[in-house]
Amino acid sequence: MPYRQVSVSGLPAVALRSEDLEIVVTPAAGARITNMRRLPGREWLWRNDQIPLAAPQAGSSYVETADSGGWDECFPTVGPSPVPGKPGFMLPDHGELWSAKWENRVYELGTASAFVSTVQGEIFPCEFHREVIVDHQDPVIHFSYRLRHTGGTAFPWIWSAHALLNVQPGTTVTLPSVHEMRVDAALPESPPFAMKLFGDIGASGRAIVTDPRRGERLELVVPPSQVPQVGLWINCRGWAPPGKSPYYNVGLEPGIGAPDRLDDAVERWHAAETLAVGEVREWGFDVWLLNEGEKGP
Repeated sequence: MPYRQVSVSGLPAVALRSEDLEIVVTPAAGARITNMRRLPGREWLWRNDQIPLAAPQAGSSYVETADSGGWDECFPTVGPSPVPGKPGFMLPDHGELWSAKWENRVYELGTASAFVSTVQGEIFPCEFHREVIVDHQDPVIHFSYRLRHTGGTAFPWIWSAHALLNVQPGTTVTLPSVHEMRVDAALPESPPFAMKLFGDIGASGRAIVTDPRRGERLELVVPPSQVPQVGLWINCRGWAPPGKSPYYNVGLEPGIGAPDRLDDAVERWHAAETLAVGEVREWGFDVWLLNEGEKGP
């Protein structure tokens, strides 16, 4: 069966499966992807055992209640930020999509299964659409996005896929065509430490994460013209939410715009986008889950 109903932390979820891959999406938790793995194989998405996955509550803190791991979407900001040009208006931490109510459906494409999620923006007038497509022939997951302006005023924005990865001793992260990275945050700069870095993904459009102990690797392949930036969150027990024990994880975050705060992206880094009235913006990328000896795309 290409998809089936499952449960994650007591919440209804949908598992999409091919002969090679399985992903699990939890609609009630902001359409968060909670599992992504090769069959059989290691789980690539990190799970926070100190903050169980839960349906978000209005006005709740992401760090305190929703930093549960997995993969969610950050828009129109990543870090909490004032709205540029609108004093007194604040954008929430990790944006507004993680706590929004999405409309979801599953459909078959013949050679793939798709989980489709759509949500209406509340802070800015727009519709955000994501398709997660599990290929039935190759060990690849296709991600497709569409952002559509639905109002009468242009607005600035950035977007990032917020994928927190389960890393093990010996894990490597390779960014073949990233020539320089800028530090957005560092806490502190020696072990234990945590930092957020940004760079232009470069001509290859690739990021590779390996688990040499199991002989598996994850390859992210993006078209640089559509998704020009990549964020890298490295947490070596240097950060945890208040009252929680520090831990290890890595965030591999393809994005449009940088750094994490929208106001900084607009005013300091000059790397934000503007969505014009009536504009539709589309982008996408692929995630390959490969075993040792298998060739990527």
